[in-house]
Amino acid sequence: MLNQNPIQKRIQDFQYQHQRRNKIWRVFKIIFFAILVSIIVISTFSYKVIFSQNSAISGIGRLPVIKQFRQLMGMENLKGELDDRINFLLLGQGGINHEGPYLTDTIILGSIKPSTREIAMISIPRDFYLEIKGHGWHKINAANSIGELNHFKGGGAGFAAKVVGDVFDLPIHYWLRVDFDAFQQIIDDLGGVTVCVDRSFEDQYYPTKDFKTQTISFKAGCQKMDGETALKFARSRHGTNNEGSDFARAARQQKLILAIKDKIFSLGTLTSPQKIYNLYNNLKKHIQTNIKLPEIPHFLKLIQKTKGNHIKHIVLDNSPKGLLRADINQDGAYILLPRTNNFKELRNLAKNIFIISNGHKWKPINVVVLNGTHIENWARDTAGYLTSLGFNILKTDNTPELDNKKIVYEKTVVYNLKNNNRKDIIAVLRKSLGANIADLVPEFLNKEIKKYPNADFLIVLG
Repeated sequence: MLNQNPIQKRIQDFQYQHQRRNKIWRVFKIIFFAILVSIIVISTFSYKVIFSQNSAISGIGRLPVIKQFRQLMGMENLKGELDDRINFLLLGQGGINHEGPYLTDTIILGSIKPSTREIAMISIPRDFYLEIKGHGWHKINAANSIGELNHFKGGGAGFAAKVVGDVFDLPIHYWLRVDFDAFQQIIDDLGGVTVCVDRSFEDQYYPTKDFKTQTISFKAGCQKMDGETALKFARSRHGTNNEGSDFARAARQQKLILAIKDKIFSLGTLTSPQKIYNLYNNLKKHIQTNIKLPEIPHFLKLIQKTKGNHIKHIVLDNSPKGLLRADINQDGAYILLPRTNNFKELRNLAKNIFIISNGHKWKPINVVVLNGTHIENWARDTAGYLTSLGFNILKTDNTPELDNKKIVYEKTVVYNLKNNNRKDIIAVLRKSLGANIADLVPEFLNKEIKKYPNADFLIVLG
């Protein structure tokens, strides 16, 4: 019997440890499920708070503990917000009752920079011609239609966002496609919008619903437009007084988008998020988007904080300073191609849109460009690209000769003439030109650069 005591003791110890582990496990399960239930309840609660018109409940939804849980659930940040850049695509199509229902007349690549409350919009002309992988060469306005007909996972708008993202080498976080009926209804639901028309024009060939034409006209000046009038203003393609191009139309469309933005926030929409939900619910048959309902108020708050002078407008065109060129394809159709036959300049413009762009408000950056290669007109072409980004070109020329020989550079060098501390601008020049940065100008270039005392940078192409 004495020999069994150690065995019995070991059995008793084992049973004790087993019971202890079970007790710990039960406590752990209780805590785990308590936390899980709390998260589910708070997440559901937070979702409902977003569309509640009760300010007291909304206040509870903003309590730190609630916000912390919502952050843990990934509900506090929009896509791209942590990178300080949210990219979105706006598309406008005719819709079922229009000719070419899935062709997009309006294509706008937009970006929001939360830290500075800036918004940038780049209008892409519908005649922009490119190869769409797996589908051959098309105008970019066909991307939405291709996505619809081929049942792309994200629909036509999702496919168009992928195509635009590939062109500009940017992630498109959100997209929104609206047909003409929705566009008109939104404006009417807002009670009309006020738009300032830059110049008077007349269009004798505006299309009607029965596929005929009518004459429309607009007078210069600020005026209130209902949905139908605003749609005509946005769609007109044959206007007089320099309003007959797709580029002019793109500028009018951006103007209308901002007018809608101003009207929405003037009505205090954010104080009643239920209005947002109702508007979306009424128009969802005419809208395709990947913006989730809980994200809408946050999205609108970012836009609301943006002031007019923090909104940048770019219309891609084939003007002397533009990044596109006109051509005719093999079928005889008018098309627009990248000026350099590749996407490099377009990508540089899009990626650096918040650093430097057309119409920038701060002091111009003065640049002298010299060609240090044997490639003809390279200084001129590079100057055109830099001008499109907002630089002010003082001079383009070849590098001076030394002992009757042209000075040739193996690599492009950007000389920082005034020890400019704008790291963002220097980064643009370095990346877009593949250049080295230097402060000390070689002696043989000193005579040349002294002619331009206002120059901030000297660029020698290699």
